[in-house]
Amino acid sequence: MQLALRKLQRQLAFDWDEVDIDRDTDLIRRFDILVPVLYYQDREVCHHFIDEQAIRRLVAD
Repeated sequence: MQLALRKLQRQLAFDWDEVDIDRDTDLIRRFDILVPVLYYQDREVCHHFIDEQAIRRLVAD
């Protein structure tokens, strides 16, 4: 997912942060089987695989 996000970032000019869930037990409970997961403003955008169209819609808004 990182490589795909970096590619889209070059095209669409947005910022993102990576979070290591293994450092937080609450995040492990919440996301363990969904990793990698992409969240934006407290909502899930996609998990396991990137949803390029969903990201493009978010950036366009």
